Amino acid sequence: MAGDLLEFIMAIDEYKRINEKPFPAWSEIFEIIHYLGYRRVADRAEHINNPFGESEMDESPSDEETMDI
Repeated sequence: MAGDLLEFIMAIDEYKRINEKPFPAWSEIFEIIHYLGYRRVADRAEHINNPFGESEMDESPSDEETMDI
């Protein structure tokens, strides 16, 4: 498990124990993320499945690749 992921999981677990909440709300998770120091430093990607701004057209095979010869 990556260090950042483990830190995030431990922060969520600590929050749940201290506040006696088995399921924190999304707004509470957002606060925990900010508490850990995460901030937006880049524009949002085009779509969550394309994190580097690739369009779906870039991922589809070209006509040349799909031709059976």
